[in-house]
Amino acid sequence: MEAHPVNQQNSLLKLLFFTVASSSIVQIEPAPYEFLMILILFFAFYYHFSSFQLTHYWPFMFLLLFLLTNFISGLFIGDLSKGIHFLLITLYLAISWMGISGISNHIGVKLLPFVFKGYFIAAMISVLCGLLAYIGWAPFLEGIVLYGDRDRILGFFKDPNVFGPFLIPPALYSLWKVSRLGLLQKRGLFYFVAFSLLTFGLLLSFSRAAWGHYFISFIIYFFLAKKGTMKRLKLTLMLLLITTPVIIYFVSSTTIGDLFYDRLGLQTYDNDRFQNQANALDHLVHYPLGFGPGQSEVFLDFSTHSLYIRLLFENGIFGFISFLLFYLLCLVRAFKLLLISQEVNQVYFVIIFASLIGILFNSIFIDTMHWRHVWLLLALPFVKLEKKKIYSMGESV
Repeated sequence: MEAHPVNQQNSLLKLLFFTVASSSIVQIEPAPYEFLMILILFFAFYYHFSSFQLTHYWPFMFLLLFLLTNFISGLFIGDLSKGIHFLLITLYLAISWMGISGISNHIGVKLLPFVFKGYFIAAMISVLCGLLAYIGWAPFLEGIVLYGDRDRILGFFKDPNVFGPFLIPPALYSLWKVSRLGLLQKRGLFYFVAFSLLTFGLLLSFSRAAWGHYFISFIIYFFLAKKGTMKRLKLTLMLLLITTPVIIYFVSSTTIGDLFYDRLGLQTYDNDRFQNQANALDHLVHYPLGFGPGQSEVFLDFSTHSLYIRLLFENGIFGFISFLLFYLLCLVRAFKLLLISQEVNQVYFVIIFASLIGILFNSIFIDTMHWRHVWLLLALPFVKLEKKKIYSMGESV
């Protein structure tokens, strides 16, 4: 007997939950997330749980144009194997965006709690293990701390500069839960502890770009939610009163403070990084179509350490413009939905919008092209709201 469509949809949502919950385990490639994502896309295609509307058209066209620039710039490629590997990852992430955005449109806003709960679990697993390893309570997990001149938590990621930003959407999600439930309830207290742990994990990633990303996203989240501004203000003041003494203690009384002061200054390798980026832009004059996907490390001294420089160097001017337009259209879609959605769903779009704005800042200093959670956040704004809410606003979403 064929399963009921509702049961099939619930199975898809549970699978999506487990997929996102595994998204912080990426030290191995392909990661579990990849296998589960492929399974999701196959499941959605087989059972017709994916649909598209006109709002997908222009983002899809600019994404397609960006992919085309990858093939055109590939004519100038220097390292074929590296180029194919980089391009295949980009293609997979683009397909995952199309798949998740189609599923989001078909299922609607009830998909969002499954995604964010899974994301929260993924972040908590990674940050808890990272903090335990950092303080020496889990020596068998020492591989998730980057040891050197400064010890940096990287969780189950390969780079602390990815681990830090990954924690920001679930940190905002935790903050929303605290403001909604209150600190006097057990669940509210649980989410407050979770928010604190996620914040400390981010700080101990010692990623300056992630710190800026967090500050920007937090400010946007604080001001964009429709209701409860005074409640959020009181909660923020309470958080500051509780966490500030702890931060002051660590900064002033432990070796961590020296690391913070060191990271806030200009690093010895920053000048080399800036010079490398300037060299990449110089090449753009002679190769406006780009050098091909994954070629930054081939033609330059080292990685560009900037999404924008990588796009210009590898995909050329047209690739740079088409990807940014794709990104901005997804961002505009998220902003539109946060303006017209009901309060219970609005906060999801606030978190998505605030996080994506923060990622634009982070991308100045870090290459974010292959961050899985970025493509997931770009796909989520294409959920379809209930018709009665759309019509009550006098417009179509």
